[in-house]
Amino acid sequence: MTFDLGILGATIVRRGIRHRNHLYVQDGAIAAITDEELDADRVIDASGLFLVAGVIDGHLHFQEPGDTTREDFVSGSMSAALGGVTTVIEHTHSDPVRSVEFLREKIELHRGRSIVDFGLAAHAWPEDVDHLEPLWRAGVQFFKIFTCTTHGVPAQMPGHLLRTFQRLASLDALTLVHCEDESITSVNELELKRMHRKDAGLLPLWRSREAEQVASVVVGQLARLAGNRTIVAHVSQPAILDYLDRERTCGARLWVETCPQYLYLRESEIPTHGPFRKCTPPPRGDAEASGLWEGLLTGTITHVSSDHAPSTRDQKLEGRDDIWQCHFGLPGVQTSLPLMLHAVAQGRLRLEDVVRLMCEHPAMLYRLWPRKGSLEPGSDADVVLVDMEARDVIRADTMASKAGWTPYEGKQVQGKVVMTILGGTPIVEEGRYVGAGASGSYIPGPGART
Repeated sequence: MTFDLGILGATIVRRGIRHRNHLYVQDGAIAAITDEELDADRVIDASGLFLVAGVIDGHLHFQEPGDTTREDFVSGSMSAALGGVTTVIEHTHSDPVRSVEFLREKIELHRGRSIVDFGLAAHAWPEDVDHLEPLWRAGVQFFKIFTCTTHGVPAQMPGHLLRTFQRLASLDALTLVHCEDESITSVNELELKRMHRKDAGLLPLWRSREAEQVASVVVGQLARLAGNRTIVAHVSQPAILDYLDRERTCGARLWVETCPQYLYLRESEIPTHGPFRKCTPPPRGDAEASGLWEGLLTGTITHVSSDHAPSTRDQKLEGRDDIWQCHFGLPGVQTSLPLMLHAVAQGRLRLEDVVRLMCEHPAMLYRLWPRKGSLEPGSDADVVLVDMEARDVIRADTMASKAGWTPYEGKQVQGKVVMTILGGTPIVEEGRYVGAGASGSYIPGPGART
């Protein structure tokens, strides 16, 4: 038998172990992993490289439909591919999915335009309880909920949130919750505006540690009471990890996400960088980042996503003199894996940890396993080759996002994506897109598959 593709001599990292082998692909799927050299139509010499499953980023915003001056699905999914991400699950705040009809329109809009495989998520307003089951059956991957009014999406107060969680539990559906307490952030905002504060330094006072902690406590308790599957999004401080871990020991079905900006960026940078550090929750201090790194090792943090939410440089600068006036969010899908590889080079993590946090656990959480996130025979041949000795500098001019900038400008990193392969076809080689056009497929959520 002659295989479509053979990747020879890579060190393959999967399920907590590594071994040097050859991997073969047939009809878009992994067909064999063996130490025997077999015939293949195309052969890639991967000696000295590591082979991992394609990254799954379940939390990002490509802004389409919506404000496509910030990003569209083509540029966003291209950024993903360049960063070793082969599956994305997208939701857009500016034009959120709240009906089956709009979900279907969005699927058709992006079909044939995405560079990588994609799923879609919906938003849940407080009054949307009766629309949840139809959307779940129609194929959304999860429901996004806010506990503070943000991006024009209203907060769900505890009473509404419990009702929503109970309905989602009856469907065994997944929710992603942005945890900042509405009552605290609104009081903070009133006080800061009374003081005529417009400077970027107000961000950690407005979106405070207390606001994130209180909302996370409420969400953790309600998730346990309702029994639904809940992700606590973009955790920025380790105090939250201890509480959520206790809720898990009491039976809560909780997963905890963090993002590279909470590991690498700092609150002390906000006054200098202003709108280019405006995200919520904002970055915290050195001690808090250290606690998050520890959480990645111990498993109290279950996975890493980018929360890619771009705005252009000019759009960000609209908030230079009045921080209230610029968009939240940072670009990040292209840099997430390189930053985590750099953590391996620094000795903070093992490559096996990165695979667990960015490939395997997300695939299981979103119920894509073993089709995605796995290197077992029969899985989709979505794989990434990385050179752990290569050094690179993160620069805006290599970013595919319409944002045109990166918060990590000039950062030197060790560990580089050499090749991204989607369904057995190389689409990125040495930082260049080499695919033959949008080849990503739509992936319906688990509610549509049962």
